[in-house]
Amino acid sequence: MSWADRLLRFAGRDTNRELVDHLRAIHQSSAVLGERLAACAGQAPNQNAEHDLALLVTAARALTESVAVALQQRGAPQPSAPGAVLNGAARNHWARLVSALDACREGRGHVLRHTPRLLELDPSLVDVLRQVSGGFDEQLDGLRALIARADPQAIN
Repeated sequence: MSWADRLLRFAGRDTNRELVDHLRAIHQSSAVLGERLAACAGQAPNQNAEHDLALLVTAARALTESVAVALQQRGAPQPSAPGAVLNGAARNHWARLVSALDACREGRGHVLRHTPRLLELDPSLVDVLRQVSGGFDEQLDGLRALIARADPQAIN
C-alpha cells in the first residue's frame, strides 16, 4: 500500500476497504502458515511429530476459515488459496519447524499491531481477533514444544 493510497483513504474515509485489506493480510498469513505446517507434517520424521503437526494444521485452517467468514460478512470476495509452500530449502525437521515458528510469530505480530485499528473500524471483530490471536498463541506453543523435542538445546 503506497502513501498515496493511504492519503486517499484518509481523505475519502473509505474505512471498509482498509478493514478488508487488514483482514485479507491476516487471512493470507494464517493460510500460508497452515500450508507450511502441512508441508512440515508431510515430511515429519516420526508419527508423533506428524500427529502433532496435523493438529496444528487443523487449528490453522480453522483460524483461516473464521477470518474468511469475517471477510464474507463485510462483503469482500472469497480470498484465493495460497500456493504450495516449499520447505525453504531446509535440510531437516528442526529447520522446517523454526521456519514455521518464524512465520507464526510474524502472523501474530501483524494481528497484535493492527488489532487497535481494526477494533476502531469495526468493534464487532473483537471475538474474531481474540480467536485469531489465541490461535496463533496456541500454534506458537505447539511449535516450541515440537522444536524442543527435535532439539532440546534449541529453545533458550
